[in-house]
Amino acid sequence: MESADEIEIDYAKLLIAQNRKNKSSGGFQAMGLDHNVFKGIMKKGYKIPTPIQRKTIPIILNGKDVVAMARTGSGKTAAFLIPMFVKLKMRDPSAGVRAMIISPTRELALQTFKFLKELGKFTGLRASVIIGGDSMEDQFAAIHENPDVVIATPGRLLHLIVEMNLSLKSVNYVVFDEADRLFEMGFEEQLREVLKRLPPDRQTLLFSATLPKSLVDFTRAGLRHPTLIRLDVDSKLSDKLKLTHLFCRREDKLGILLSILGDRSLIEENSLTLIFCATKHYVEFLHAVLEYFNFKCACLYSSMDSEARRVNVEKFHRKQINILIVTDLAARGVDIPLLDNVINFHFPAKAKLFVHRVGRAARAGRHGHAISFISTDEYAYLLDLYLFLGRSLQFSTSGTCADVGDLIGTVPQRRVDDENRTIALLLNTTNLDLESLQKVAENSYKHYTRSRPTSSAESVRRAKAETRLNNLPNHPAMAAVGFGCEKLEREKDILLANIKCFRPQTVRSRRELFDVNLCTVFELNAKSSDLQWQVMKAKRRVHQKKIDQSKAATVAEMNAASNEEDHPLQQHVDAHANDPVDFTGVFSEKIESKFSERATESVLSHKKKKKKTQNQKTTVKEEEKKEQFFIPYVPSDLHSEQGLSIENNFTSELGSAVIDFMDDEVEKMQRRNQKTKWDRKRKKFVNACDEDNKKRSSKKIKTESGVWIPASYKTDLYDSWKKKLRMKAVQGDVDQQENTEKRLKFFRRNRHAKGRKGVASGGGGRRPVKSELKSKMQIIKQHVESEHRRKRNGKQLTNEKKQKKKKK
Repeated sequence: MESADEIEIDYAKLLIAQNRKNKSSGGFQAMGLDHNVFKGIMKKGYKIPTPIQRKTIPIILNGKDVVAMARTGSGKTAAFLIPMFVKLKMRDPSAGVRAMIISPTRELALQTFKFLKELGKFTGLRASVIIGGDSMEDQFAAIHENPDVVIATPGRLLHLIVEMNLSLKSVNYVVFDEADRLFEMGFEEQLREVLKRLPPDRQTLLFSATLPKSLVDFTRAGLRHPTLIRLDVDSKLSDKLKLTHLFCRREDKLGILLSILGDRSLIEENSLTLIFCATKHYVEFLHAVLEYFNFKCACLYSSMDSEARRVNVEKFHRKQINILIVTDLAARGVDIPLLDNVINFHFPAKAKLFVHRVGRAARAGRHGHAISFISTDEYAYLLDLYLFLGRSLQFSTSGTCADVGDLIGTVPQRRVDDENRTIALLLNTTNLDLESLQKVAENSYKHYTRSRPTSSAESVRRAKAETRLNNLPNHPAMAAVGFGCEKLEREKDILLANIKCFRPQTVRSRRELFDVNLCTVFELNAKSSDLQWQVMKAKRRVHQKKIDQSKAATVAEMNAASNEEDHPLQQHVDAHANDPVDFTGVFSEKIESKFSERATESVLSHKKKKKKTQNQKTTVKEEEKKEQFFIPYVPSDLHSEQGLSIENNFTSELGSAVIDFMDDEVEKMQRRNQKTKWDRKRKKFVNACDEDNKKRSSKKIKTESGVWIPASYKTDLYDSWKKKLRMKAVQGDVDQQENTEKRLKFFRRNRHAKGRKGVASGGGGRRPVKSELKSKMQIIKQHVESEHRRKRNGKQLTNEKKQKKKKK
């Protein structure tokens, strides 16, 4: 006999097959979705599924675990919500929580909740959001309503589970949204405890825009024979996104920003613009400056009040403001529709972070523009980015078109000087508050530069050897318009660039004196009449031609190295870029887009042609022999996978670097500067930070799964809330389930005579039937009682008659 679960699964498969159209189609009709789900999709306005939806939805409907990667704005949220609607079907108040979506940030959780309500409008499913910053009592009440779907952040979810002693045995669908960020942000304890409470036969899905192909990074998620789906690996950014890089000094960034926002040279009027900064203090400073110049703007960072963050995002959605200044809080998953421009005021230290930043624009088929301000210390990070993207960085020239992407150039100095004078006048004489904000922002940026991760050694070497940055022309999009003759402006910029590159001639004057490339110890502090000086002069006269040839060869080699568009390691492995990666034993199935394979082949053929033109001495046969017999010592996708990989020390490196700097406040900076303090028990100085951490981590409790978590998760707030409202425990409460089982066991035991003391058990363990025959004493007793009852009733009747006669 088949079990009920098997029959239900077979029925679900038959229903999907029945809903599926017989004819081949590329739309949602061919997926066999329920009518209510399909109706919600059509109501939302979706006609054709995106590539990630077309690949993932059928696999998820088959019940397989999935690890999916696709670029931002490709429809990943709908890719896991649509199968969830099909599996849950309708509202079931008696089943408890059946699906769980875990997000790294509050904004992403709220965005997913809003999208779920719109897409699942006709399913009738109830969803609840469990995020930090909201009232715990309201969340207790939401769980008591037995929602079908819970969208939560890991910290508050674990707090609620431990506080309510909540059981998650009914959950059979779990989604980790932005999975790599979840495992990077230090949610180890929370995720481990939540995963321990989930049933082992659940379906687990991992979605993100940047995922490594190594399953080792995600073994903590409890995947079972997962299917890897990686789309757009080669094209990590949308082809409709234009990248513009402006090379400038760090002090000129604010002036360039005001120039761009003011004259609308790169940004159209009333277009939505997102500005990314490294620290929250720089966000506050830029917000104050832009408000002073009457720009409609708002700010967003992690330590801001959650209600204020929600209000600012809502204003940006409704276009009440057109500029939003944020930290990297908004780089992950926050969907801001119709976003046109992204400005990187501070260039990110990680290539993966850049992808998430600029991925806010050019979503859902729209065009977008990403502008980055590159200072000298950030140029090495730009080289790392282009190694990660697999693109070539283009340098601006006098005849470059303004529509060219991946182009780096400078800004006309006159435009910068005008804005810098205005800012200096504002900060020094007019507004003292802005001056203090600028000092705090600069101090926070110094902390940021000391703690941000370093770029690769190869990129640092290439950045130092780069000579084209010294006389880099203006970016064509930032050409000097309206300032008179462009030729004079160009000559002035060249003169200013030469002044910037000026070096004092100290040792060089000595070299020119002797007409040599290097002064030896024999020539230092020597007179022209000395013998050693005359010998060295004669030697140099003989070998001068050799010295000039060597110097010319060195200069030519440096120019060739600076003109290289590709990384040396990348050139070495280009011939093997199509080598298949062995996924045996890691994923049960691996799915990639065919477009990426064709794009890779075209890029490879283009690079081979370019290599043949550059190396004219090597023949075609020699190149084929090299490609055939030489094995690369690094993988073909080395730089891409290094950028996608998850770091264990992400919190220590990037937590304060790219999100916020909370230690820039005066009290916390003083506490941080106090390196050691006197320990009375040990009679010596100890590290103050270590002692504080020990005190915080000393109080822990052990959960049912054996995981030690901070004791702050259990505060008896739920018990007091139940007493105040006289509420019963929620249906999924572990204690209630245990008590119910004990009571049922007790009543079942007392139902039979076998379990009762002093009563002989009858046949078959049932209670003996009570006899209806009465004994002699029972009959006599019954007669006596009836006689007394008759006499008592007779006396009452006689008394009533006497009273009636007296009244007459």
